Amino acid sequence: MAGKHEILQDRPGGHLCTLGNLAIVRGALEAGVQFFSCYPGTPSSEVGDTFARIAEDADIWFEYSINEKVAIEVAFGASLTGVRSMCSMKHLGLSYASDPASTMPYVGVEGGMVIVSAGDPSLITSPNEQDQRHFSRFLYYPVFDPATPEDARLMTRYAFELSEKTRLPVLMRPTTRVCHSGGMVELGALPAKRNEVRFVKDPTRYVPIPTNAKRMRMELSDRFRRAEEMLASSPFFPRTGGGRRGIIASGIGYAYVSQVIEDLGLSEQMTLQQVGAYPIPESVLLSFLDEVDRVLVVEELTPLVEECVSLAAFRNQRSVEVFGKHSGHFPIENEYSPDLVEDAVRRFAGLGARSVPSVDVPALPARPPVLCPGCPHRTSFQRVREVFGKKTVYCNDIGCYTLGYGEPFQACDVLLCMGSSISQASGIARTTGQRTVAYIGDSTFFHSGLPALANAVQAHDDITVVILDNYITAMTGFQPSVTTDRCHPVASVRKEDEVHRENGSPFSIEDAVRGLGITDVFSIDPFEEGTAREALKAAKTGRGVNVVVCHSPCVVNDRRSRKEQRPVFAIDQDACNACSLCVRQLGCPAIFVVDGEYVIDQDLCDGCELCADLCTRDAIRPVAAEVAK
Repeated sequence: MAGKHEILQDRPGGHLCTLGNLAIVRGALEAGVQFFSCYPGTPSSEVGDTFARIAEDADIWFEYSINEKVAIEVAFGASLTGVRSMCSMKHLGLSYASDPASTMPYVGVEGGMVIVSAGDPSLITSPNEQDQRHFSRFLYYPVFDPATPEDARLMTRYAFELSEKTRLPVLMRPTTRVCHSGGMVELGALPAKRNEVRFVKDPTRYVPIPTNAKRMRMELSDRFRRAEEMLASSPFFPRTGGGRRGIIASGIGYAYVSQVIEDLGLSEQMTLQQVGAYPIPESVLLSFLDEVDRVLVVEELTPLVEECVSLAAFRNQRSVEVFGKHSGHFPIENEYSPDLVEDAVRRFAGLGARSVPSVDVPALPARPPVLCPGCPHRTSFQRVREVFGKKTVYCNDIGCYTLGYGEPFQACDVLLCMGSSISQASGIARTTGQRTVAYIGDSTFFHSGLPALANAVQAHDDITVVILDNYITAMTGFQPSVTTDRCHPVASVRKEDEVHRENGSPFSIEDAVRGLGITDVFSIDPFEEGTAREALKAAKTGRGVNVVVCHSPCVVNDRRSRKEQRPVFAIDQDACNACSLCVRQLGCPAIFVVDGEYVIDQDLCDGCELCADLCTRDAIRPVAAEVAK
């Protein structure tokens, strides 16, 4: 197996400095992975993106799935043919895929199957925190919890073996800091041979109707016990140090504790136990409890390990004090930092507080995330607001366009999860009797918007669904969308349909919408002001469900392939009266104030012309007009 990507190096014993996400890819390659599917979501995206780059060289079946539920089902189907399969998503994606995931352990895999579900403590790129470690107790999944990139590589490689020997799908649960931290990994050998592809019909084994499922349930308990036995002899529960005070840690918390113990010189006074996987073998807990009198538990989010330690001590009559979240040493919310861990370790060890240098640093100005200069979503928001007004309720969804929240767009009154904009718009419209607008992106629409739209049609809800088609899954790293291969739209809806078919794309948003029984479907380019306004006016005065599809490419992705850059704009200070309309209504980061004058940063400007269209004094013009001062 050879290729240009460094992750494909076949030099056992060599070393590579890489991200945790890429270490997961390497571990899967060393295990002989044959099939990969995913739906991108930060902090897991690099796993899928790397497989996309290397799939051909590595001879791996690969797909960006339409959503996480499909990704996990496709990978599970592949595993039933004997191949080693993997899929990836973020923690929210695992929730979306929980329906099939809850039954997969009953049916069982054939080829090893590993699910990568990256967690996001502190909600860095997510609307909630989740602790997927509970899948171990809840749904009988072996779960790995790496602390470093090398952990991630070794655990991923071992997970396939564990999966095949227990016939259980296995969950790999890195968190943001592990996914995006760099570290040295030792390269293992890439296999010369991989599993044979072969599906053997056996309905009693693969069809969980109640009669079969009852038998599967009894088998599941046995297979899960087998997983615990295998983990007990695995290398993922190392213990170091000595002393009657013990610390047991999991995930990135273990990496922080290791560093703190080394820095404070406590290795001879502290016994450190890592928890690298779940279920935690009770033999590991008992042998650890035999060596200590007091235990500090270091784990992010819920007190899962802490409660396992307390329960093991109680059931086996071990008189050991347990400290952690319940004792107030750690918070339940958010991710940990090295300083927070050091403070808790100092308190547990009876040491004084760490010295904190006093630095007088001025407060930094707030820097909220904004849409890129020239982003078509900005134009779409502007057009919709001009027609529907501020009093309309706008339901938003998950994507770049979530940045329509707040001033100046006020395009996000409600937000919940992928595809929910349409469902929530239906509920609000039905109870208030007012037409409601739902924004949703092209990727999110095909991910989970179609069922919600069908439901709205069935209920005859008065909603306008604005589908923002920018031909790419932009927010998570420019992965392909189902509409990626489509050409730029033209004015005619029917002509646009014909053009995209000629370019080989199998998907038409308009056809999908019409197929649900919606007749009022408008296809627009938001930068064509006249036709966009007329379509939106028709949508506003319509009855029942109607759809406006805004076609315009993501400006950042489009700029990469654009042969000629569009002319940028500048503000003629002699014509400008500082009305601030361009700033107040657009929120474009290329427009700002310097010494009381409104100016356009020509390095940031993408030439979308929206500000020029908005200016009532013709003060914003192309730089070619030589009006820049």
